[in-house]
Amino acid sequence: MKTNLSRAILFLLVMALPVIGQAKESVYHSAHSILFEIIEDGVISSKRVSLEFAANALDGATWAECRIIVIARNDDRKRIELYTYYSSTDQMTIKNLQIDPEVVSFEMIPFPLAPDRPLKFVAARKKNEPDLYQVSAVGLWTGLLDKNKLIKIEWRQVPSIKLPYATIGK
Repeated sequence: MKTNLSRAILFLLVMALPVIGQAKESVYHSAHSILFEIIEDGVISSKRVSLEFAANALDGATWAECRIIVIARNDDRKRIELYTYYSSTDQMTIKNLQIDPEVVSFEMIPFPLAPDRPLKFVAARKKNEPDLYQVSAVGLWTGLLDKNKLIKIEWRQVPSIKLPYATIGK
């Protein structure tokens, strides 16, 4: 009787090992040229953002990176100025990374000179268009002049950005 029970347990273990030992399927997210308007305390800023991101989860290891272009209007010179930034898990400017097949989220520090100004980034695949994402980024920052005041920063996704000047430069 003991032998039959031992054989049954051994048989179940042998059958389960391939399932237990299987690698988890890779989950990859990537999007380019996601456009945002910046809202500071409920007021639309003159700045805009173009962003691309990539995130991957494979066998328990995760990584993510985010390239950010801030598009700023310079009314004095009648031109557009571009400022580029980069955040990644390798640089530790992306933290609390969560990846599943439909959503990726993380906290990022988009501006290296302002580590106290993180944004919570969430990107969800659109149901009918899995290559497209609904994305938002939100932060609660202290005021530059009044450290006791909190300012809500929101990057709201938009389909396009209209630029007031044709020239890009410094």
